[in-house]
Formats: sequence, structure tokens, C-alpha cells
Amino acid sequence: MAGIVLRFDENWNNSKSPITLRFGDETDPEIPEIPIKAGSIGIACGIVFDQGLSIKQQITLSTRSQSHGTHALFAWESILLKQQISMLWNASPPLAGEVFAIEWQWNTLVPFQLDMNWLVPLSHGHQAESHWIVPELQQTMLEMQWSQAAAKSQQITVKLHVGEQLATEIALSYTNIQSQGDNKTVAWAPHAARWVCSSKYVPPVGKVTLRFSEPWINSTSPTQLRFTASPNVCYWDDGGGLIDANPPLPNIDFKIPIEPQIRRYYLMQPTITCVRVSDSLPIVIVSCSISQSRGQWARSVSLEFSSRIDAQRAHNELLLITINGYEFYAIAEQPSASKAFGIETHSSTGRSRAAELSSPYRLPISYTNTVLRSLGGIIGDLLQNTGWTAELSGIPDFSVPAGAFSVGNKSPIDAINEAASQLGCMILADDATRKLTIIPRWPTVPWEMATAVPDLTVHDAVITNYSESVSRNPLCDVVWLRGEQQGISAKVKRTGSAGNIPAADISAQLIVDNQAARIAGTNALADTGDKLNVTLSLPVMVDLPPATPGMLIGIREGADVFKGTCDSWSIRASVSDRGDIDIEQSITVIRSIA
Repeated sequence: MAGIVLRFDENWNNSKSPITLRFGDETDPEIPEIPIKAGSIGIACGIVFDQGLSIKQQITLSTRSQSHGTHALFAWESILLKQQISMLWNASPPLAGEVFAIEWQWNTLVPFQLDMNWLVPLSHGHQAESHWIVPELQQTMLEMQWSQAAAKSQQITVKLHVGEQLATEIALSYTNIQSQGDNKTVAWAPHAARWVCSSKYVPPVGKVTLRFSEPWINSTSPTQLRFTASPNVCYWDDGGGLIDANPPLPNIDFKIPIEPQIRRYYLMQPTITCVRVSDSLPIVIVSCSISQSRGQWARSVSLEFSSRIDAQRAHNELLLITINGYEFYAIAEQPSASKAFGIETHSSTGRSRAAELSSPYRLPISYTNTVLRSLGGIIGDLLQNTGWTAELSGIPDFSVPAGAFSVGNKSPIDAINEAASQLGCMILADDATRKLTIIPRWPTVPWEMATAVPDLTVHDAVITNYSESVSRNPLCDVVWLRGEQQGISAKVKRTGSAGNIPAADISAQLIVDNQAARIAGTNALADTGDKLNVTLSLPVMVDLPPATPGMLIGIREGADVFKGTCDSWSIRASVSDRGDIDIEQSITVIRSIA
């Protein structure tokens, strides 16, 4: 018997492998009831075909094939039929009636077998590897499902023979058999942005610092640390591959090199606003002056208000002053008034938000580290229950023995400033995030400035005023340091020098470690030598932000750039009677010339 060929002529994308072929409805036939009329002889003849189980064929194709194959086996089975017929004749008595039975029987099994041969080639697989030029070798495997065409309608006619009589022809048909879908997915672009949630805590910095406030003598070595699982923490992954597609914009601080562009002219529209932080109430000011030096832990602020009402609204309130888009926090602490004929002015002086850590907002405290603590731990103890945090930048943390550091009757910020001064360091306050940063007074020492990259570089196009002066000091190359009640004695010498010109000896409570001595001695040697004090007046622009004490400032003169440390900074903004706004910042740069 010739085989049956299935041909697929179009794609069907909604199916998945394998393909299931079904023939006919596959339901049991219904046997109708034949009514027998009264007074007639009737006979009911029923023929039942018991169809075999539906046949399924699974074909998995990994590539396109020209022909397909399957094997089908159909079997029909007839059962024993028994028919009993009762006939009642209308005859007069004594003939009551006659009953007789007729039994029909066919063969128990009428087999039918249909062979269909399908030609199927050997299965083929497809595997692709793509090597991308990345730091680490990566492989990409692609799996592709190939489409098949839809099957054409087919009809099979089967003739059944029972005995010598020809039975009715039975037609088996199947149509509209859909093909397996065509699905190819190849991904090589950076992944899309998404939310990533996890219960595994990821610290915000590269390392976790554990601080122990008191000893535990009941523990045995080693000490086991157990961490409880944190709830799900989600963060926004903005997409990208090995290189971030949407890098976050960095904050403007003294760590990022900044240099304004050289233009033929600069067009600026100065702005100055002031609002009360507690309720965002606008406060009208006519002038503002803000200044800070390396010896100050808070900025000094001077304000002049447009009216007595504005001065009263701002008294002892935290104000947010915005100058050309840059924000400054200030507390108006000491109001003053001046009256003349036809003239009345109201002004106030104050400090930046870091004043919250000083008197009269905080009561004086006395502190002694009764146990072994690190420098960061001591600063954290002084800031306890204040809402402020602190970090060390450019200063290695070291251990302070129990009882080595103590302060008495000082505010928290004054106590921290004393600890920083003993190491030759200073405090920078971030009023927006309420965070203190302890940095060296000389983040870049004079003998390393030649190879250092300036944090801010200015040129003649943005310098509106320039002045300089020289201060003479002996250049020292060695200093002796020692602790007080506890600590060490150390000698810090400048590398490459003879070490024969000593600076003034340093005695402080926190000279208890070699790292502490190195920091304090390095800053003491950086203060010596002849210094060039340069005062610059600059505008405040988008690419020229306000400077920060401790910045490494570069001053460009043609192709040469000489560098110095920002010692002090101030900004002044005023509004004239006609509404004109004048804004200018001034910085003092110290440059070592010996």
C-alpha cells in the first residue's frame, strides 16, 4: 500500500513541540432506536464498531525536514450480536400466540491494518557559539526551533467486508493540522532596566566595620558572629552591561576635578532665594555673606532682610539659601536693627546647620573612653543621639587605649574638633545630609602637589580679581611627637630630607599609634616653609561651583598651572534697589614656594 505524505505549506506560531495528529472526532457512535409500529413485524438490526485507542504520534524536529514518517495501525473489532424478536399474532383462541428467537452472529474480530511509511531524515541539531571581545571569555549558545508548514487536507476511504457482503464505506479525514511554531531568540544587547530585590544585605560601602563597645570576658576563642536575615531590599538597576548604560551623575565635591570652559563671553542670570525649612515660607533678603576657613567647623553667615517681618520670621530658624542653584543652610541666631531718618535695616548673623551640635542647642558633655575604642568609635560616641553621622576620609582608623582620650565640659562638635586638631585634621560638614567628614588639613601635601591633579582649576577668563602676598617661615623636615597619659613617642621625617631642621614638638592625647603620629607629623611639616597667599575673586556658575576649604586649587597661567590648597572661602550676594543681583565668591589659596 502506498504511503501517505503530509505537506506543510505555512507557519503556525502558536504550537509547541511535539505535534499531535488526531483523526476524526474519536467519539463512540450513537445507536438510534427504531420504532415498531403496532400490527406489523419489525426487526432491529444494530452494527457496532469498536474503535481502537486514538493513535498519537510525537515528532521532534530540530531542523527543517523535507519528508516525515509515521506508522498507523487501525483495528476494528465486531462484537457478538444477539437479537431476540418476539412476534405476537392476532389469532382467535385457543391460539394464544407464537414466540420465536433469531440469533445473529458475526465474526468476533474483523481486523483492518493500514501501513503508512514515512520518510524521516536523521535528526539534526544546531548549536552556535559567539565569542565577544570582553575582559573575560563568554560563550553564547543559541537554540532555534524551525518552522513546519501546515498540513493539507487528506481523506482516506476504507472499505469493510463482512463475510461476502460489502459494507458501507467509511471515510476517515483530517484537515487543518497546524505546524510547530517558529521561535528564535538571540539576545546580545545590555539588559533592560529592572528592580532587583533580595533579602541578602549589601553594605553601601566596600567594607563593613564592626565596633565593639565593651569587652566580653565570658566568650571563648574564636568568636562567632551570627546575622539575622534582613527583609527584602530592592534597588533600581538602570540597565547596561559591563559598562553602565546610565551612569549616575556624581556629586560636586572637592574630589572631582573641575575646570570651567574658556569662552569669549559669559552670560549669567544670577538668582538668590531664601526659605524657612520648617514650613517652606519665603524669606526676602537683600544681601547675604557666607564664609569658612580650614580652622572652622561651621560656616559664618550674615543676612540682611528686606523688612522687620522677615527678620522676625527668620529668628532662630533653619533657613535654606539658594545662590545660583547652590544650596546653603544657615541659622539666624543674633538679630540686629539699625534706624536712621527714613531708613530702617534689619539683619542677623549666624552659623551653618552644624551649629546644631554646639551650644546652646546641645549641652556641654564630658567624655572618656573607658574601654579600647577606635578613633571612629570615639567620634561616633560623641555624636550619639544627635542625628548626625561622621566618617574618616584620608585618615586610617586606629585604636585608642582605654582612658587615653578625654574631654570635659564641651559641646559634641567642639569635642570632635579637639580630637581632629590633635591629629592636624579639620572638619567638613554636609548640612544637607547631616554628616561630618574628618580630613587632613593638607589633603595634598606641598611636596606632592607637582604630580597631583587639581580639584578645581581656574584661568584668567573667570578670575575677576587677583592679589598675592608672601609669608616667611622656616622650612622644617622633622618633628617629634609623643602621647600624654598613654601613647608613643615618634619621629616623623620628610622622605629624602636630612631630617636636621625640627619643627615644634607635638604632645597630644591621641598620639597613641604610629598612624596617628604619621598623620599629625605630616600636617605639621606641611605648615612650615615660605607660603604664597593668593586671593582670587570668581563668579559662581554651573561649571564653577563654590570652592571648599581643603580643595587643591590650580591656577592656570598660559600653559603652566601652579597649585595650592584652599585655605578660606567666602561668597557674597546682594540685591540693589533696582533689583539687580550681584554674586561673587572669593578664595584664598596657599602655595608653598620653598
